[in-house]
Amino acid sequence: MFKVIVIPSYELLSLRLGEDLKLKSAFFTLLLLLCPLIAGAQEGHPLKGTWRGEIAMGDDTRALVIIMGYETDSITGMINPGRTSYRFSSAELDADNWTLHASATNRDGVDVRLTAMLHEIGARNRYLEGTWQEAGNSYPFRITRE
Repeated sequence: MFKVIVIPSYELLSLRLGEDLKLKSAFFTLLLLLCPLIAGAQEGHPLKGTWRGEIAMGDDTRALVIIMGYETDSITGMINPGRTSYRFSSAELDADNWTLHASATNRDGVDVRLTAMLHEIGARNRYLEGTWQEAGNSYPFRITRE
């Protein structure tokens, strides 16, 4: 009535290893497919982050730090964070030319405008280079994302 099949232990081991390898192979394939998506998701908006550099004001230079974010379709920014910080009143990115246009009013009531082109967009240390306008004067500046 009952038929007993005897399978040698080395064949059982072989069957089990084959199933484990299939499962591990499927897991690693899935992981490899998801890695680029996860890494790209962490990057976010190309302007998001802390940017450091200088404004060239003739023979002098002035340190510049800008922290930018992106919230609900708008670019936010804080210039020179600390006790004398001030925020963007407006900012937009011309994505066709990768050019940032931003305005602010500093703590002394002076209007500031900056126009800068984004360079090396895919690089971690991308940079913005352009013109800083303040109190009727224009100065070149460059800031690099940390």
